[in-house]
Amino acid sequence: MDFRPGIIPLRPLQLGDLFGAVFKAIRGNVAATVGLAALTSAVALVPFTALGTWIASLDTTTLDESFGAEAPLGPGAFASYLPSLASAISSIMLAGFLAYVIGQAVLGRKVTMGETWRGTKGRLLALIGATVLVSLAMGLVLTIGFGLPVGIGVYAAASGADLGGGAVAVLVVLALLWLLVLIAALIVVMTRLSFATSAIVLERLPVLASLRRSWTLVGTPTRKPFWRIFGLRLLTAMLVGAASSVVMVPLMIVMMIVMFALLDNGGTLGDVYMLQTVLTGVVGIIAGALTTPFTAGLDALLYVDARMRTEGLDVTLMRAAEGTITPPWQAAEQA
Repeated sequence: MDFRPGIIPLRPLQLGDLFGAVFKAIRGNVAATVGLAALTSAVALVPFTALGTWIASLDTTTLDESFGAEAPLGPGAFASYLPSLASAISSIMLAGFLAYVIGQAVLGRKVTMGETWRGTKGRLLALIGATVLVSLAMGLVLTIGFGLPVGIGVYAAASGADLGGGAVAVLVVLALLWLLVLIAALIVVMTRLSFATSAIVLERLPVLASLRRSWTLVGTPTRKPFWRIFGLRLLTAMLVGAASSVVMVPLMIVMMIVMFALLDNGGTLGDVYMLQTVLTGVVGIIAGALTTPFTAGLDALLYVDARMRTEGLDVTLMRAAEGTITPPWQAAEQA
């Protein structure tokens, strides 16, 4: 019989264990998961959406002018991205909140919204710092990946070389192979750094140490549990994407109907950007409340599972549940 002090059995987890535990954590801590996610998303998105809507209203370019070759780039183009920026910031915070909730739920504890905030507020700057560094790493991979073939193409064009059909075909094949290498590199970087949030919140590591911890814990494509983690995260993203489309598709249909109405009634480009900004804000709040708890919760559980598989964390958790040792991560009152 499995020993289960909290939402998971203390053994290497299977797919059903992972998904079932996420739902248990959300049901058992509604205020600290869905409630805190909705509150955080609203606090971040409402002011940014309002600001973006106001800036977009300043764009007086008519829709007819916007289709011209010399169409100006008005303030609305900038304003429409503000909700996305707010959504990204709230997602960073929500990942930290869910890591704390999952960590306590594994130990068999239910937490409140206030406790979750106290347990993570001191780690928010580290979470933002880790996210920035991961984004820079991804940007570096993309820069090298696209910069190299572009540089070769520019050099070939500048040298005036006369490439025959065979040489062009070879270059196309090489470009496709290079694209596959680039995709593989992005997958490796994204997957190997996916536990940084959990390490920052649960192990209370600084930014660089959390990235090294994640890089080591996930493993390489030739060493477990890399492919298991990548596959489960990909499956989760597909499931969450399908669920999100249930909300997104009706909203997009409404947006298209309103946009065509604006075209028929002499609306401005600012009106379109206002509509887009509001829609982005609404979608961000809904996604933050309904989908982020699931994806962030699964990442935290994969982190726990990886430690049980590679470090014997299940034994540590059993002894902690029996009261013979201190738990591997502390509650907010003890932090």
